[in-house]
Amino acid sequence: MKPWIAVLVAIFVSVLFCPMVFGQEITKDEIAKELKSLKARIHKLEQEVSRKDREIEGLKAKVEKPSEAVSAEEGQEKWTDRITFSGAIEVEYGSEKHKVKDSGTGKSTSTRDDDITLSTVELHADAQINEYTNGHLVFLYEEDEDEDRVRIDEGTIRLGGIKRTYNVYFQAGKYYPHFGELNSWFISDPLTLEVFEIQESAAEVGYDGEWYSAGVGAFHGDVQKKGDDESRIKGFFADANIHNPEDTLGGVSLLAGASYLSNVADTDTLQDKVNQIRDYVGGVALYLVAEYDNFSLGAEYITAMDDFHAGEMGYALDRSGNPAETKPVAWNVELAYRPMDPLQLAVKYEGTKDMFGLFPEKQYGVVVSYDLFESTTISAEYLHGEYDDNNQNGDGNVEDSKDAVTLQLVVEF
Repeated sequence: MKPWIAVLVAIFVSVLFCPMVFGQEITKDEIAKELKSLKARIHKLEQEVSRKDREIEGLKAKVEKPSEAVSAEEGQEKWTDRITFSGAIEVEYGSEKHKVKDSGTGKSTSTRDDDITLSTVELHADAQINEYTNGHLVFLYEEDEDEDRVRIDEGTIRLGGIKRTYNVYFQAGKYYPHFGELNSWFISDPLTLEVFEIQESAAEVGYDGEWYSAGVGAFHGDVQKKGDDESRIKGFFADANIHNPEDTLGGVSLLAGASYLSNVADTDTLQDKVNQIRDYVGGVALYLVAEYDNFSLGAEYITAMDDFHAGEMGYALDRSGNPAETKPVAWNVELAYRPMDPLQLAVKYEGTKDMFGLFPEKQYGVVVSYDLFESTTISAEYLHGEYDDNNQNGDGNVEDSKDAVTLQLVVEF
């Protein structure tokens, strides 16, 4: 029983029976009147108690609402949770010895360059906007490039590429269209990348499946043939490859494919050497990357499909300094072995054709990499390259050979 009810009962009993205790008589009308008065008082008290209960409930609600709001905020995903960052910092020491011959006398001279550089700083940002949409950004700094400024190296929007879209995707933005795999375990870029890497603002559509991927795309291009409308999109690329999921094929990891580019003069290196072209020259790339246990193998061959005419490419000068035809070719073969978890050894043999004095005709090398700590690697590389004798560089000499030693410290995050 509530305390206030007990009090009311006590009052009622005392009023009703107290006169009898003292031997006084009361009439029925007086009892009825007293009961009516008591009922009124009880009703008033009940209303007051009810009002107080409502006030208490209101105060409780005010106290509980902030904690409920906090719980709701804690359970809700923040926009920052959808963004992931990664990157790398690379510091290098390089020493390169260059040997050239006088085109007239054949006398050899050597030069040597040494330097320490902050070769690369990369920051990747990936934003999973929703189930279907992904944004990708890469900020890049390379010492002595772009006047030491940070630039946006890549920026893309990708739609689909998941099971709900049947693995079909659409991608657009600034990036490196997939022309060749350009894979390497060395510090220095392979000759395939040096000659044929291409970066453009492009759009593509493709299929990215568990065992097979393919894509086709278009871009404007910076090199137009003589007489062509520069305002039109003329560049096209395509790639198709097979690759196996993990824990299949008995532990073998395999990637094999082919790529096509409609105009190899648009690659980053060759476009800077173009004088004027009469026709677009397409290119084809074939590549293979395989891994098994502690061994890895990479092989790639990229070639132009036709010749550039004499005088169209500024680097194509024979020993006498005369313009020559050129059909750019580059290839690379590498074998890597990891005898223990922190240590990796790799060797390579690569080369070019019709690149005159721009890149070595054949080159071989070795690299050793060691993981000092988690995500911290130190590497040492040696390369020896030999040039085609039928060339002339910008100084009027014949490029003969080069020897390069590179030490690199990398931190990844």
